[in-house]
Amino acid sequence: MTKMTKRLAFLLAATTLSATVAAASDDISVSLVLGQRNSGFHEAIACGARAAAEELGVKVNIQAAPTYSASEQIPVLNSVMATSPSAIVLDPTSSTALIAPLMEAAANGAKIVAVDTTLDDPSVLAAVVGTDNESVGRETAKALAKALEGKSGKVAQINSIPGISTVDARIRGFEEEIKNHPNLTYIGNQFASEDIPKAQQAFVSLMSAHPDLIGVVSQSNNPAIGVAGGIRSTDTADSVVAVAVDADDAEIEALNEGLLDALVIQHPFEMGYIGFKQAVAAVKGEPVETPIGTGTVTATKANIAEPDVAKYLYKGNCI
Repeated sequence: MTKMTKRLAFLLAATTLSATVAAASDDISVSLVLGQRNSGFHEAIACGARAAAEELGVKVNIQAAPTYSASEQIPVLNSVMATSPSAIVLDPTSSTALIAPLMEAAANGAKIVAVDTTLDDPSVLAAVVGTDNESVGRETAKALAKALEGKSGKVAQINSIPGISTVDARIRGFEEEIKNHPNLTYIGNQFASEDIPKAQQAFVSLMSAHPDLIGVVSQSNNPAIGVAGGIRSTDTADSVVAVAVDADDAEIEALNEGLLDALVIQHPFEMGYIGFKQAVAAVKGEPVETPIGTGTVTATKANIAEPDVAKYLYKGNCI
């Protein structure tokens, strides 16, 4: 065989292999089922998934529930299951209510990857990608103590919904870490749903009951936005330090206005990107790594514009 013949044979084989890989990718479809529309955090997850889909040449279908609740997400999941996707990537809005429909999806052959949140029974999941949420809770307590600069007094939490794995873990992490700050008296947590006005009223009521409150933490965006509104309405920005998780536009505005003092920012783009890649690997029968942790960075008004912080802000329009 001449060199030219060998070269042609090599090119033909490479072309055939490339076509085979492309055909294999064409046969894979992944659905991303997010917990909420109109959320910077979930938009960032979607942008990460789209980036991975483009890189891998795999079809992606992105859907999101209108509000963050299992009762809203399950019908979206059911409609997605009717299309028989190869894999489903989602952030379960309940650690228990999503188990049964996801078991049904897995029984029908779909690989399931959880991002951000997880399930009480993770046996149905091929992979879990998300933040170490107890660590997030500890970081909020540390940020609160740092911003209070050694002051003594009462601190509390106002959060969304019990039964969300992320929120429950962050509450635990906060409660463990706050014990290391004996100058701060923790008076407990209140749940205010994902409803911003309810969170605002919860803060106003808390201040009425405890006018000597000096610090409050919210472990997700909507309660944090409500707390910021409550601080504005009670004119307590100078006396109450507020720390929150995530970096939606409204939270950043509140930080710059001085209503919030620190944001513990997750990396949702990485969750979507890595979670999508793990889902495709599971479909192909390739090795899957789980769990995979993504990090956080703490932003204040002083550092939020710095490149090492700003690059993690939730940007995009990908749903």
